Amino acid sequence: MKLAWSEMKYYKFRFILITLIILLLATMVLFISGLAQGLGRENVSMLDNMKATNFIMENNKKPQIEQSTINKTQKDQIENIVSQKPLNIASQTLDLKKSEETVTMIDMLNHDNPKLKQGHYPKNNTEMVINEKLVAQGIDVGDKVKLKSGEKLTVSGVLKDTMYAHSSVVMMNHQGFDKLNHSSSTIYPVNHITKKEKNEINNISGITITNKDDIKNAIPSYQAEQSPLNLMVVSLLVISAIVLSAFFYVMTIQKISEIGILKAIGIRTSHLISALLTQIIVTTLIGVIVAIGLILSLSMVMPVSMPFHINAFNLIIVLAIFVIVAIIGALLSLIKVFKVDPIDAIGGME
Repeated sequence: MKLAWSEMKYYKFRFILITLIILLLATMVLFISGLAQGLGRENVSMLDNMKATNFIMENNKKPQIEQSTINKTQKDQIENIVSQKPLNIASQTLDLKKSEETVTMIDMLNHDNPKLKQGHYPKNNTEMVINEKLVAQGIDVGDKVKLKSGEKLTVSGVLKDTMYAHSSVVMMNHQGFDKLNHSSSTIYPVNHITKKEKNEINNISGITITNKDDIKNAIPSYQAEQSPLNLMVVSLLVISAIVLSAFFYVMTIQKISEIGILKAIGIRTSHLISALLTQIIVTTLIGVIVAIGLILSLSMVMPVSMPFHINAFNLIIVLAIFVIVAIIGALLSLIKVFKVDPIDAIGGME
């Protein structure tokens, strides 16, 4: 440890440069990762906010909830099995001051409703709750919002982080929803379901049970956005490994004679490798921790309309991956240290 710190102090400019490069790479990885998470949540946060793990819906080629049409006979059969009320979904257009906004309207369940950030759930047929993204457009609790069809609804509350397929989610009570929407899609969110109930539901003509992951993957924009963004994150991690490998290898080459002298006076190879690993881990940790601080500060000032989301789990994963990538990237340096011959090194040979 003492050897590692002494060398870092002596070659401080080199290590500051490496730390800045790690800071830049980590910031880009965290930003793109946050963007991927944010865009992903704009597709699926309505589903993620539900406790339900399975959904009873129409048996289509793709399990898209906005295309799930269930008739009254099928509803009666489903409700006799699971004793669950349906979640109805429809598309509506809000007539805002400067523009129109197409939203996903849902009705309230007896349980498993999205959480409120402020206000209260609709208490009558003329109230609705909106999501945070609509608040960013100047709508607030107590305001009246006009639908394109002409009806006016009072905003009673704000949903926390609730969207579906990049569409803002608004909620009404069951009676108000039915009054406005003469046609809608229908699903039954269920959490606990027995094997017997599952078989009975699958026996209903035109009905199937789908899990949450399959519904997410059926959203057209979800996979289209996540795949390239995740590929960019992986590419940046590979670039980080290459850059760190090059830096530490060049630094090791430049210190061949010093390493040879240290070996000649009895310093063990394991001690030299330990010093190199300490330098790699310390510079990586400093760079990534500062990057985390920058990203967290940036996320606090970003507008709600910006699709960006980062959490503690993502930060820990990125930190761990960067440390592993840095160590893997420095393997050439570790091999070089291990192979250095004291006599050749002192004699000026590589």
